[in-house]
Amino acid sequence: MVRNIVKNVVALGFNGGIRVLFGMVVQVLIARALGAEGLGKFAVMTAYIAIFQVVMQLGLPNLLIREVARHREDASHYWWSTVLVLIAAGAGAWGLQVLVATLWGHPQDTYQMVVVAGASLVPFGVVIGSEATLRGLERMEVIPTVQTVAYTVYALAVLLVVSSGWSVVALGWAMVALQGTGATLYVLYLTYRRVVRRPQVDPGLARDLLRQAPHFYGLPLAAIVPNRVGIIIIAKILGEEASGIFNAAQLLARALFFVSTGYSEALYPALSRLYLAGMERFRQGVKLGIYYGVVFSATLSLTMMAWAPLLVDVVFDAQEYQAAVPILQVLTWQAVLFVLNGVMGVVEMAANRQDLTFYIAVAKVVIFLVVIPIATLTGGLMGAAVGVLLSSGASVALHSWAVQRVAQGLPSWQMTLRALGVIVLGVVTTLLTREQGLWVASAVPLVVYGVGLVLFGVIRREDVSLLVAQFARRAAPAVSQEAS
Repeated sequence: MVRNIVKNVVALGFNGGIRVLFGMVVQVLIARALGAEGLGKFAVMTAYIAIFQVVMQLGLPNLLIREVARHREDASHYWWSTVLVLIAAGAGAWGLQVLVATLWGHPQDTYQMVVVAGASLVPFGVVIGSEATLRGLERMEVIPTVQTVAYTVYALAVLLVVSSGWSVVALGWAMVALQGTGATLYVLYLTYRRVVRRPQVDPGLARDLLRQAPHFYGLPLAAIVPNRVGIIIIAKILGEEASGIFNAAQLLARALFFVSTGYSEALYPALSRLYLAGMERFRQGVKLGIYYGVVFSATLSLTMMAWAPLLVDVVFDAQEYQAAVPILQVLTWQAVLFVLNGVMGVVEMAANRQDLTFYIAVAKVVIFLVVIPIATLTGGLMGAAVGVLLSSGASVALHSWAVQRVAQGLPSWQMTLRALGVIVLGVVTTLLTREQGLWVASAVPLVVYGVGLVLFGVIRREDVSLLVAQFARRAAPAVSQEAS
């Protein structure tokens, strides 16, 4: 099982990297060709799409992962019973998106782009249903292959638009091409591999899944909606040029989120089965999963914090986007909070307490909608960045309470202090060396952090051995049947 987890972490991390890489290429093209205002318009459109992609999911994908992982022989049955619902939900979400954009009020070209791009929500239903099926079957290596082809089509379409001097409205059609290509490839693969066979639509199963699904809204709701709503709020308060600058920083920081999310997504099927093996094994797996998730994500955050000035300069343009550097250095630490929220969320779902995940996600969104407008009005773009961390931190606190209640699964305070101490050491070193030249400022903090991990015993051989033992042993059949 450990080998599967590692393979799936790599596959999902690679998939996240593909999305980030192509997303970055696309936005850099737009940023350089159309400027900060053009990037801001595009950011508003993608914010709408991301929000309504969550709305249309109905909580089904995360539920589908769990059910397919537990009933692999019925994967085709589950696929048919969810994908048709998701297609219909995509059409409904498109109409709702158009309504909201009309009421909110945007410049005409931004509004038209939002309307056109909304058509991508229909094939997106096939994409997310197929990806959830593959994740439940732990065939996650297929996902980056499909996404590479789809995002190549997307990038070429965007390049055609910006090089031809067409209106930004045409960028909406590029989004439709992205999801249409992905949906087509997934259907072809699943059919060829006989994962999906003849139509097996079961209205009773669909109704049962829909009754369970709302609580599975939690993770996507908390992970996607706040940041994307933030872009729209910033555009409304500070203007589309300011939202373009914030989006530039958020785009680079989001690279860490997609890499990090592979960690929690790969743990989900394993924890779902580990839960059936008994609470003690589940508890130990949860503690180590949380602990090493923090260590892993802090390494990524510290790296990006040190490299922020160079990244903004190389990827965008230091002169026009200089204001994005300090914003990026703040937002990069959201990756740690993102991993904690993700891992704790899948712990709750694996323990059949997705209701807690949902309520915490709703609380995070409410906190975000209160904090971000106030922080943006009082502190501008930097205030918005700090507000993002505060709302994510509040969500971590709520998840910590839930995980302790469900599984008593928080790492010990000694483990936590060791990890936090070394992270603080790395941050302080970064701040002390930031004026010492690029290579010193980027290399020294990482060396200090790496040495600290070893000297302070943050990474211990016995912890790694226990982690391997926990996920490598399979539950005995009798235990699994009894737990079921």
